[in-house]
Amino acid sequence: MRRFYCSLALGCLVAGTLWASDDPFCGKWKLNAEKSKLAGEQIKIQDLGGNKYKWTSGNTSDTYAYDGTDQPSRFGRTLSMAPEGTNSWKMVIKKDGRVMSSMTHTISDDGKTQTIKGTETKPDGTTSDFTAVWKKVAGGSGWGGTWETTDVKFTSPDEYDIEAYENDGLSFNTPAYQDALSMKFDGKDYEEKGPNVAAGSMSSGKRVDAHTLEITDKVKGEVMDHTKYEVSPDGKTLTLTIRETGQPKMLTIVYDKM
Repeated sequence: MRRFYCSLALGCLVAGTLWASDDPFCGKWKLNAEKSKLAGEQIKIQDLGGNKYKWTSGNTSDTYAYDGTDQPSRFGRTLSMAPEGTNSWKMVIKKDGRVMSSMTHTISDDGKTQTIKGTETKPDGTTSDFTAVWKKVAGGSGWGGTWETTDVKFTSPDEYDIEAYENDGLSFNTPAYQDALSMKFDGKDYEEKGPNVAAGSMSSGKRVDAHTLEITDKVKGEVMDHTKYEVSPDGKTLTLTIRETGQPKMLTIVYDKM
């Protein structure tokens, strides 16, 4: 999921009005991939025999037959896997029949490295090429085992537009993904909407101080992640520290104000 959440503290009307116009989180932001630490996520692949594999990421698992057919996956998507040459598989992920991404997974001869190269197609029609390298960190032979990302690269960084929303909230828009969220910070969940968004995606959060937010994201009531958002004192950098449920390492994502 691609999400971007932040908040304004509750307070008197005067304070709310000042934050609405001067809040350091408001503005346009662009991902700085070089400063970000996107590696460290783990996926466990179990060979069940009969050309079937179980994939587990965090606290979510799906089982797929590697036969080239579209099969139900998490977040209302489908996934297909089919052989493509020696030691390679072609994966295609769709939502509502629309291709979200297609990629080729290639395993090294020693079975210790998996390289993924593909293209993401965003709802606005633009595309982004990406490459990810995984290393095997535990168990299994061949495709089976626990894999951890060591390198992630892509050609089209995310951009976000953040605006004030009423007296105590913010609106977040990601034009390329046609994704929108308007939320207050009153302890309630607020719904994220967009063609790539999983049904039941909700977020809640609080402002720790003027430059720090803490946000929890859920899908159908299940917590997906806890994230801290911090704007630098000069207001030019936004850093997200993400703890995904069931993942052993945190991710750090850095944005620059445009």
